[in-house]
Amino acid sequence: MYQITAKTGNSKGTSWAIDHGPLVFGRDISCDIKVSDPLVSRRHCQVSMVDGKVHLRDLGSSNATFLNGDPVTAAKLIAGDEVAVGGAVFLVTRVREVGFRAPPSSQGKSPTCSLVIDAPVYMKGNSEALFSRARASTGEDLADLFALGRALSEASTTSGLITALIQRVSERFDPDAICVALHHPTDAKPTFFPPGSDGSFADKYPVLDMVEQVAAQQRGVLIPESCRTQGEAGMRTTAASPIVLGNDVIGALVVQTQSPRHIYDESDLEFLLAQALTAAPYFRAIERMELLERENRRLVAGAAEGVALVGESDAMNRVRSLAKDCARSGLNALVLGETGTGKELVVRMIHRLSERAEHALTVVNCAAIPAELLESELFGYERGAFTGAHAQKKGLFEECDGGTLFLDELCDLSPPNQARLLRVIENGVFRRLGGKADITVNVRVIAATNKPIAEEVDGGRFRRDLYHRLNTFEIVIPPLRLRRDDIPILAKRFHRVAQERLGYRTIGFTPEAIDYLTKQPWQGNVRELRNVVERAMVVAPYDAIRPEDLQRDGVYKVESDPKSKPFLTLAEMEKSQIVEALRRCDGNVKVASAMLDIGRSTLYRKLDEYGLRD
Repeated sequence: MYQITAKTGNSKGTSWAIDHGPLVFGRDISCDIKVSDPLVSRRHCQVSMVDGKVHLRDLGSSNATFLNGDPVTAAKLIAGDEVAVGGAVFLVTRVREVGFRAPPSSQGKSPTCSLVIDAPVYMKGNSEALFSRARASTGEDLADLFALGRALSEASTTSGLITALIQRVSERFDPDAICVALHHPTDAKPTFFPPGSDGSFADKYPVLDMVEQVAAQQRGVLIPESCRTQGEAGMRTTAASPIVLGNDVIGALVVQTQSPRHIYDESDLEFLLAQALTAAPYFRAIERMELLERENRRLVAGAAEGVALVGESDAMNRVRSLAKDCARSGLNALVLGETGTGKELVVRMIHRLSERAEHALTVVNCAAIPAELLESELFGYERGAFTGAHAQKKGLFEECDGGTLFLDELCDLSPPNQARLLRVIENGVFRRLGGKADITVNVRVIAATNKPIAEEVDGGRFRRDLYHRLNTFEIVIPPLRLRRDDIPILAKRFHRVAQERLGYRTIGFTPEAIDYLTKQPWQGNVRELRNVVERAMVVAPYDAIRPEDLQRDGVYKVESDPKSKPFLTLAEMEKSQIVEALRRCDGNVKVASAMLDIGRSTLYRKLDEYGLRD
């Protein structure tokens, strides 16, 4: 059976069966195929079936009938021929049952549009194969692709992109059913748009199987099959194209229609492949844009919850930049800094900006858990592993699978627990206490300490191999005294947060109070500053916080006349500075020499000179 399908014009997409009676083309209302075009005669041409062959005859039209681009008065038609009547183009196709043997073509032309029921047609979607043979409708197809690209470029979300793609494909194919299926690496099955569209296609060719097939083979498929509509036999055709960028399969595009309304052929599959090829880079671009927007929302959400790192100094900008890079890397990390500098805030920021943000962040204070209990806390235990183990218990590593485990006060781990931790960090495998089976987890480990861990390693108090496993990405948070420009910003933020939490109505700080805060040593760093500000809000008798409100003993010590102060010699001043430096770093000579900006050998000599050696 032969059919002729309108590729362009007012009847675009409609098919007519060519039987023994002629099909007349023209503008007249009595014509079988009416073409509303001023270039078309009232009765322009006709096609008919004679002795099993399709014949085309011009009926004396004013502007000729064209066959494959050439004017003709009469000709025999075969599958794949295109007939142009004015501005409308019609395609001849042959629909035949399985087992029917087509006669060889006398013109040596392959019947590219001869469809066999239940015999799928496959086509590669590479750019070299598309539009390799020019047709009368090629110009219109290219214009449609241009319009598609313009519509896709206006979308800013994945849902908007899918809507634009479905709309443009529907305008071109006028399908009975259409769907876009998107693959996601973490999902076993693709997601279908519109929702539920995976159930709207023929049961004989489930769309899920079709999507998986075109994705795996990275080629389009056209499936003709027999069907019955209102009791009459007909044909249903389903075309599917993969959406591929390079070797990365994004999803698939599927359309379906059935006769006598119209059918799809190989040229339709070719154009569907072109549309999918056009859409692929837009899907990737929007996916990356949405990822950046999610990161930004996480950062904003972190700021709203007090997780943001406050400060505009170069040092804090550097810390924020490193935290963002660390979040994207997915590597284990080590956060170093004095007590109260905000190490946990940095860890929470890394977790929120990472791909693990949807999973748990588990905090473990290594100094707060007795060494003999840490193993069971981290790895869990089996029933009967020890006295009192009445039931199986999962450890923190197992509960944190897929998330981030934060080990605070890392240097307080005992040597045996350091060895136990090394194996699970190295390969993600451990055993519960008393267990015999290995358990594998996917956990990112971030550790923090306020001790000079490099010196701990050199002194043999911390395992060097564990240090290198955790130190893949190192972030050092500077103390508050080295970024004094951030002190007013932090103080005002703590004041605003405390107002909301405690309800005190002080309006802020006097200039003298801000000046006082910036000159303090802040040995407890940001934590100490926050406590001082909150206390001042309680005791301040006036609307604005004054310097005396910030004094811990409640008495503001005003400096007396400088002339009345005792005069110190240079040696006394030097000795005082050395004593203060050693006090601040708990007697660590290396750190003290760095604070005083002198060599260690010079500091040792000064200690002997002033009798400060133990």
